[in-house]
Amino acid sequence: LAQATPFNIAFAAPRRRAAAMATITANVIGSATDAARRPVCEPPRSPMASFGGRARSWREPAPLTPSTRGSGGAGARFGGVPSDPPCGGAGVGAGLTPQLLDEANTRMPPVASLALMLLYPLLQGINLVVVIPTADDYAHRLGGDQMFAGLMISSVPVGAMIGITMCAWSLRRITFKSLMTVLAVGTILGNVLYALAGLMNFSYTLLIARFLIGLFNLFSLTSKYIGLTVGLKRRSEVVLYYSAMSTLGCAVGPALAALLDFFIKSVRIHNLVLDSDTVPGWCMAFVFSLFLVLVALLFEDPPAELIPSRTVGSAAPSGDRLPVVAVCAAFWHLCVSSAVLTTVEVYVVSLGQQHWGWSISQSAWLLAGLMLVSGMVNMGMGVLTRRFIQDDRMGLLGSSLLGWVACALLFDFRIPSVGLQVVVLGIGLMVVLTMAATGRAFALALQSKLVPTSLKGKANNWSVVFMTLGRGAGAVVGALLGTASFGPVLLATFAVSALVCALSHGRMRPSEKAD
Repeated sequence: LAQATPFNIAFAAPRRRAAAMATITANVIGSATDAARRPVCEPPRSPMASFGGRARSWREPAPLTPSTRGSGGAGARFGGVPSDPPCGGAGVGAGLTPQLLDEANTRMPPVASLALMLLYPLLQGINLVVVIPTADDYAHRLGGDQMFAGLMISSVPVGAMIGITMCAWSLRRITFKSLMTVLAVGTILGNVLYALAGLMNFSYTLLIARFLIGLFNLFSLTSKYIGLTVGLKRRSEVVLYYSAMSTLGCAVGPALAALLDFFIKSVRIHNLVLDSDTVPGWCMAFVFSLFLVLVALLFEDPPAELIPSRTVGSAAPSGDRLPVVAVCAAFWHLCVSSAVLTTVEVYVVSLGQQHWGWSISQSAWLLAGLMLVSGMVNMGMGVLTRRFIQDDRMGLLGSSLLGWVACALLFDFRIPSVGLQVVVLGIGLMVVLTMAATGRAFALALQSKLVPTSLKGKANNWSVVFMTLGRGAGAVVGALLGTASFGPVLLATFAVSALVCALSHGRMRPSEKAD
């Protein structure tokens, strides 16, 4: 044995305390779902040992219970996968107290880490739509057409689909913080390549650059983090904040494009390296460089025991199965809502520039205003959900029906005044965007509750696959729709979504083994 010097003791104690905290966290989270069904041999744990106190940090030491001192965490559990602790013939303990069970269901990660995770979809949304006002001009300049511009926008979700596999593979080997660092560096490189496409004068450089941005803008990371670290009772609220930040990113993106276009024209800069088409790439490369610094300084990794792929014995039990009908209904809503959002974004810019004769800045400001209102409403819905909306299914059905009604304002009424067209269409689009984003949030929260804890990672990955499919399809559909077809297509889409929600309502109940 190594000699117990003061130096070794000083540095070993913090590691022992952190390991004890992580072990107790896994015990509480895993035992919470079936404490009433299965008695345990350990005495009740202190509520202070549970994960998610509002002011607690991951590294804050927690008091050790006799079971963790004696076994070194051998009796730890994750989700519904028990690891039988040694009883030694002792009497059966009292199990988890209601207070401890409630605290496990309302757990929250550190504020700074959650804030950075919610900032990430905001930056992703900006990076996705900041090029929409200039995409058509940039594509034509390099020899592409309108379809090529739509493909350029949709190449981001295509890269993101491949990134989902990369996320699952990476989290088995590296931490959240390390993965976010790699993603930020890759996004910076993709944006720089996009900005240099004008200098290369090769149109497919745009597709490659946007594909790289989608590959490293890992859309599944935030939802995976929320599913692992936020309790069941707070998850719908936090997912609504996540949806609001994604929508606000789609508002900030066009506004930022308009401001950059105004700045470039004001200083009269126009060359192959820096102009209205390339400046979004340079700007987003700088923004993600700042985000990289914030991650390095503020983000704290969750304990490894919270990540099933790193937990011993975390494979799905033989009795755990995906509820096929319920998850397929949730995936439908995720795909359709994402497609509606992207369709509206692309269609509004195309309508403003090609039918109303607007400039890039004018169409960008209209889109930014619509997305801003939608994002603020979603942010308010996050607060209201905690108090008034207890059933995600009713929120999903209500958003589908309200979106269907609002589509009546999207039809082409052949109004001669452009100003009146903007008012009527703007009201309809504002409600449609708000309902699509709200429905996406409720579906995303619901899918994490429909499956047992052991299958939550798989369900999350498939959710992001369907959201990215919707994003990619929406960009192409938005570029192809005209004034006569836009309203009927969205009306039919919301009608089918409401029908799917009504037919699957009885099946979409939270799983008893969900965490």
